[in-house]
Amino acid sequence: MLCCISCEYISGGKKNNGVLNDTIVDFSTVDVSPAFKECETLLDSDKTNCFRANIRQKFTKALQSFNISTHDEINETVTVVLVIGNTGKMEISDIYISEVIEEKLPELPQILDSIITQMPNLLPATKRGIPVTTQYELPIEIKTKE
Repeated sequence: MLCCISCEYISGGKKNNGVLNDTIVDFSTVDVSPAFKECETLLDSDKTNCFRANIRQKFTKALQSFNISTHDEINETVTVVLVIGNTGKMEISDIYISEVIEEKLPELPQILDSIITQMPNLLPATKRGIPVTTQYELPIEIKTKE
């Protein structure tokens, strides 16, 4: 004995009315950039500029508080890749350091890590109103004179 049952009978006879959910999300861009508390009330483009200015200022001030010295002149750029989590916590994902800086300032990665731990939590970036994790590359110029 062979019995055939249509799927529509199994699902209770309800039919899809042709309504599709918009499920395509471009996560390479965010609707709202991460921000420091002081940038919270600004509009999107101003908030992004405020974030960039604040992070540069905070890193510069923190680096200057360390007594970094070397006997040789250095003029190099270090790139710090920061990950800002969906809770606003900032962490270092990677640091791109030249061999010159590795040799002459071997303590720099630990200094950068300690600066990050002292940073306040940020307002995370959002995509469609949902907090998302983002990545930010921060170039830092290291210049010393003999």
